Amino acid sequence: MRRKVKNSLSVKVFLWVFSALTICSMLIYGIVLTVLPKQYQLTSDKRLDANAEILVSKLEKMRYEDAAKEIYNFCIQNNSTAILTDNKGALRFGEIEAEGLAVATSNIAASVTFSDTKTEYTLVVSSISKTADVITSIMLRFLPVVFAIIVLLSSFSAFICSKVIVSPIAKISQISKQMTTNLDTTWKCDIETGDEIGILATSLNTMADRLHDTMEELKNANQELSNDVEKFKTLEEQRRNFFAAVSHELKTPLTILKGQIENMILGYGDYQNHEKYLPEALKATEDIEELVSEIITISKMVNMDLEDTIQEVSLKQTINDTIQAILPLAQDKDIQIHQNINADMILSVNPNLWGKALSNIIGNAIRHSPCLANIFITLQAGKKENALIVENTNASIPEADLPYMFTPFYRADKSRSKATGGSGLGLYIVKTILDLHGMTYMIKNTENGVAFFIYLSGI
Repeated sequence: MRRKVKNSLSVKVFLWVFSALTICSMLIYGIVLTVLPKQYQLTSDKRLDANAEILVSKLEKMRYEDAAKEIYNFCIQNNSTAILTDNKGALRFGEIEAEGLAVATSNIAASVTFSDTKTEYTLVVSSISKTADVITSIMLRFLPVVFAIIVLLSSFSAFICSKVIVSPIAKISQISKQMTTNLDTTWKCDIETGDEIGILATSLNTMADRLHDTMEELKNANQELSNDVEKFKTLEEQRRNFFAAVSHELKTPLTILKGQIENMILGYGDYQNHEKYLPEALKATEDIEELVSEIITISKMVNMDLEDTIQEVSLKQTINDTIQAILPLAQDKDIQIHQNINADMILSVNPNLWGKALSNIIGNAIRHSPCLANIFITLQAGKKENALIVENTNASIPEADLPYMFTPFYRADKSRSKATGGSGLGLYIVKTILDLHGMTYMIKNTENGVAFFIYLSGI
């Protein structure tokens, strides 16, 4: 029971209000019980004193024979007795009516001289009212009833107060408990009073809104962090795979070059013919040099600060420059390059890297196209962004190999990987450059061949 009272604000408020109302009511009743009879008696005495003075004034204007009736009426009206005395004796008034009553509570004495005599009489007026005692007796008699009424009214008032005061607080407590337990910040306190409880509810609503916004921000930040972690893991995996592929790609030409040089030095068999094997060794050295150069290029791109190198360039002009530089390679295979860019675009890019990406894309299309093929370079307008398409005809890529085309050293056609030239890093370099510029891209097979799509947002 004590624990229930201790843990329940409603019970506490009920007991506090009930106790306060009961004690205050009993104190007020006790004060009235003590003060009212005395105050009534004091007021009666003052009234009797004033009326006695009026009586004396009237008697002095009367004859002695007429005074008895006046004194008698006075005693009846003021619930008192009177004694009129002189040297010969005394006359008493009001004794029959006062018989059996309490002793006089106050006495007033005055000298009276009547109009028809010069004899001086003494008039003594005594109050015999016991109204004050009756009031006290009645109040004591009704004390149990009054106490029961006080308890009943106090209980009802305490119950109403506990509900009115505690109900909104209990609601706020329940909502705050829900927030702390379930981290639910979608609730609202619908208490709209202007008192402190209403202010508390408004403050909780504001706090809930801010907490909800903060939690959403933390959730978004956590999601971004998770995405960054996943991206970092992916990049780390790509980095490990890249260096593993680099070591594998370097190992083969280095082993060949080392074997050729050692055999030529030792003069084994046909390796004595230096004129035959030195050009092959030189070719292996050039392959290694090209591979190392591509690796250095990739390393520089990954670590460079692109923002400081951004310039505005013409798309049409950069494509023309790239075609002119790579045209001899196309002429060797009788490949025609068709440019279909009617409207120009201004791009914000790193000119060198953008030129490198275009050169690799177009060069890749030439190397992997048969003789007499065609390459079409088209700018396709879109609602939000334009698409630059480089399509080479009479070629195709196995669908299973398309997702891996940007993997370092990945070659869809192993049989022609060395025949077509290149280090195997061309598309990986293109991917790195386009990622740095925030451009999206894809490779897919078309009805006529293979197309490389770059989605551009220009000025």
